[in-house]
Amino acid sequence: MNIVSIDFSLNSPGICIFDDISKNYTFISYIKSGLGTKKELKLQEEFSILPGCVLIEQPNFELNKDFSGGELAKILRYKEMASSIMNLILTHTQWEDGFLFAFEGTSYGSSNTNNVMDLSAAAAILKLKIIETLAPKDILTVAPSTIKKHAGKGNMKKDELFVKFKENCLNDPSLESHPIFEFVANLEESKKVPKPLDDLIDAYFLNHLIQPNLTSGR
Repeated sequence: MNIVSIDFSLNSPGICIFDDISKNYTFISYIKSGLGTKKELKLQEEFSILPGCVLIEQPNFELNKDFSGGELAKILRYKEMASSIMNLILTHTQWEDGFLFAFEGTSYGSSNTNNVMDLSAAAAILKLKIIETLAPKDILTVAPSTIKKHAGKGNMKKDELFVKFKENCLNDPSLESHPIFEFVANLEESKKVPKPLDDLIDAYFLNHLIQPNLTSGR
């Protein structure tokens, strides 16, 4: 079974895949080109060559005439994103083994209602693509606070989750043996977790949280 967890955003969706047979993780970032500081861009280059890690840059939707302005353009962008993410998932899984998906639920703490609505619409299009293409065992939606609680406590911030990941607080042997673990262990701790690690760490904790669903009869 392929367990696929997605911390979905428009600029840097983070995807964590766990192969229940090989017990291996794959970390995928589908990130907006040029997103981040110079230091983060350098980190992204280093991340992209790690075994078991994939970084793919999104096309520049703003410069593409097919995606320029208006609600229809937004929907076309979301459709293109869904197709690209689906191709990434298919490329890095044994699709015949079946799928269990989980999304981190939308955080409604944002004051920008339009952003929340756009994010929800894009996620819905991706979920429809998943259903049409893969007929998954299930698609779960998990509240951000529940994911954080799995890592320690429900009100943790990004930098605190980063520390928990570095500590392998869940004593996960599959994480400890993955190249991303040593990579993160050698990074300095700071209040701002660099892209794309912030999204991938959320996706990891979500993935580990739902793994018991394979044996719970879901």
